[in-house]
Amino acid sequence: METIDLVRYNHAVRELYLEALSKLSWTEIVKPRGLSFDSARDVFLHLTLVEDRWINYVLPNRFSEWKDPGFETYQNIESLKEYAQHVKNQTEIFLKTLKLNALQQKVTLPWGNKPDTQITVETILTHMVMEDMVHYGELSAMLWQMNLQAPYFAFWRFKHEGNSKKAS
Repeated sequence: METIDLVRYNHAVRELYLEALSKLSWTEIVKPRGLSFDSARDVFLHLTLVEDRWINYVLPNRFSEWKDPGFETYQNIESLKEYAQHVKNQTEIFLKTLKLNALQQKVTLPWGNKPDTQITVETILTHMVMEDMVHYGELSAMLWQMNLQAPYFAFWRFKHEGNSKKAS
């Protein structure tokens, strides 16, 4: 179940980025930087919201109940940590109840004005992780522009050493 390992790896990487952001002042975290979601807070929230939406709303067929929370409602690093932990916990509940054959189950995506699309649970989970990796790249570039080191945790190391957040 490599896909499930990828999701758990993503959580370990997310925690490293949260630790890196925790070292910055809140002013630096919310500073407009021209990123895809402008500030580091907004990018971090977006990648966390994406997982929340897929796991808690799309997969259980509750997409119509999803309400985008405003980024501005998160006013400190603790609120980011709490939300990230909440989403991780919800995802872990989902993963622990997921049966191997359910990865190939089709899910309907009611996206916008386009006809509904069906994709597998495995595709959703893989997409969720891949999208986050793009945004981690943005956060890395931002940190490098600030002359700070960005986190790095190789997937092979995660698999070899387990979930032990060791940056290499």
